[in-house]
Amino acid sequence: MTSVSLEMIPRADRFLRRVRLQEYALVGIVVLLVIAGAATKPSAFLTSDNFFTVMTQASVVGVLAIGMTFVIASGGIDLSVGSLVAAAGIAGGVLADTGGGFLFILVAIVFGAALGAVNGAAITWGRVVPFIATLAMLTIARGLALRMSGKTPISVVTLDRVRWFGNGKFIGVPAPVIVFVMLTVVGWVVLNRTAYGRYVVATGGNREAARIAGIRVRRTIFSVYVVSGLCAGISAVLLTGRLATASPVAGSLYELDAIAAVVIGGTSLSGGRATIGGTFIGVLTFALIFNLLNLLNLPTEFQLIVKGVIVLVAVVAQRREN
Repeated sequence: MTSVSLEMIPRADRFLRRVRLQEYALVGIVVLLVIAGAATKPSAFLTSDNFFTVMTQASVVGVLAIGMTFVIASGGIDLSVGSLVAAAGIAGGVLADTGGGFLFILVAIVFGAALGAVNGAAITWGRVVPFIATLAMLTIARGLALRMSGKTPISVVTLDRVRWFGNGKFIGVPAPVIVFVMLTVVGWVVLNRTAYGRYVVATGGNREAARIAGIRVRRTIFSVYVVSGLCAGISAVLLTGRLATASPVAGSLYELDAIAAVVIGGTSLSGGRATIGGTFIGVLTFALIFNLLNLLNLPTEFQLIVKGVIVLVAVVAQRREN
């Protein structure tokens, strides 16, 4: 036991150094983006309104990325979160007329968590590979959204409480930004300062060793998909509030944006290494890049190419480190 522990300590130190280096590199990229924006579009880029707009637009994917960090840290993947956003929003919207804004929020969050629990159950007790289980849920949740809505968006214009979460402000800061930052802080504390966070990372690092150490691996894996679904429900509230409409086609490809932010943030796709701070900076990096490209009036296809190249470089860098 002692020899194993001695071997694990330097390995953990190396992982921490790599994560910190990647976070520092991302901070450097953010600084360069700010400099580039200041040089090319100073009047439009360097304003508080633009910054809050960037953060507001990033908040929906950012909340998804927090949940995705736990999933990937455990050695899994969740391809269904974009569809869960649509299904959770529609589930809340169906009851909007009779239950009001509070019921919308409650139902959306619970429905997202419930679908996440289905993912977790299929993976842990059904022994379905995470890629396949969540890919199936991607289509199931999208189908549920279309079925429940009758293929028609549901307006929530009259729900002031829901709309506040999308467009409201508190002491001048947009509500979605507050929610995103708060969840980032909570996620960081849970992952880095609780036994549960250590269990998640240990499960992703070596599942058999975690089981021998007494960690309830199945329960841990199940829980991270519930967390991911919960975050999808919260994202549904933010997105619906901002658009004042729950749409059955909302959240398309959000899962790829969330995974991309997590990967460039330094969380290992193979599990066992995760950083909430890196995920936050990853979300901010993508948001700034696309904001700058939009201000420069570059076409959408160019933006997609840039995103793909960034993700590819991040994954290759991880492979070289391992």
